[in-house]
Amino acid sequence: MLCHFHICGHTTGWRNKGVKQISCASYLFNDINDKYNPVIRLVPSTDEEIAERISASTSSYTTESNEDTFKLDTVFKSFHHQAKIPRSDRALMVGFLMLWLKQCIVLEGPHEVIVADMVYPVVLLAHRKSISLLPAMGPVSRATYGC
Repeated sequence: MLCHFHICGHTTGWRNKGVKQISCASYLFNDINDKYNPVIRLVPSTDEEIAERISASTSSYTTESNEDTFKLDTVFKSFHHQAKIPRSDRALMVGFLMLWLKQCIVLEGPHEVIVADMVYPVVLLAHRKSISLLPAMGPVSRATYGC
């Protein structure tokens, strides 16, 4: 899922070291903004689309801490090859949870931006791992603002 987070950031643009919520939602769930059509899965990218994105990309990603099996200072040159693989139901659940948590629970940080630090704890939740949201996500709002 972190690969898709970075693909979304590269294709839609970064904002305050994260991805805009609406960009993330549109990337993960096609037709999310059209209330008359059902939300559909994104079609996997072709080799040509991936090659075009890689040639346009000038950045890489270096881990700032241990992230699952990836150690501190691991350098990823491109995430775009991951877009060839159809997203699983679990990956879509992670995407939904990220959007829901950012909109309704974790109101800390840049306004309407999902940051990379939010991805891994949500992946753990989607895999039914018990975590405490407070230390994982930072300050949590008491008010849910209608969610």
